[in-house]
Amino acid sequence: MNTKDQIIEAAKCSFALHGYEGTTLSQIAKEVGIQKPSIYNHFKSKNDLYLYVAEMVIDALLVRMKGTYERHRNENLETRLYLLFKNSCDFIQNKQEGMMYVRFLFFPPVELKEEVKTIVSRGDSQIEDIVNKFYIEGIEEGQLRDIPKQTFRSAFYFLLDGLFTESFIYDDFLIRFEEAWTVFWYGVSR
Repeated sequence: MNTKDQIIEAAKCSFALHGYEGTTLSQIAKEVGIQKPSIYNHFKSKNDLYLYVAEMVIDALLVRMKGTYERHRNENLETRLYLLFKNSCDFIQNKQEGMMYVRFLFFPPVELKEEVKTIVSRGDSQIEDIVNKFYIEGIEEGQLRDIPKQTFRSAFYFLLDGLFTESFIYDDFLIRFEEAWTVFWYGVSR
């Protein structure tokens, strides 16, 4: 792993565990085994590094979601949607990526709020593309109730965001996941 990749990994871990405010470039440099000024060979500032890691985490979640969609295209809608939620939650439960995602989504650094919002909006628009495909396929296959697309998307996001939050709070997350999934599917399916 080259120095830049080591800096990114150390930053992702530190931002996830300590947040933006609790992370210093000196800590990251120490973790990597370099001097703090060496970080500036790769990133202009702590803000630049934070935003890079946030982009990287969003991109990794999108790769997971798109990959799940593509790998399971030939299965029934219920299975495809279930696996999308499950694999997304598995991603969020990963200590570094998941905690970093939750931190920048719900608690962005004040001075980077607008930049983080832009990153999240870009990610959300790509997630919406996936959700819209599920909706269209579900209607065409006769698997979904005749509900507006916006209602389906809202229910999808509420479940996904709720599951992300629950995964950090409760030890019985898998039970809660299955119960929430059952109610969601009952509500949207024919």
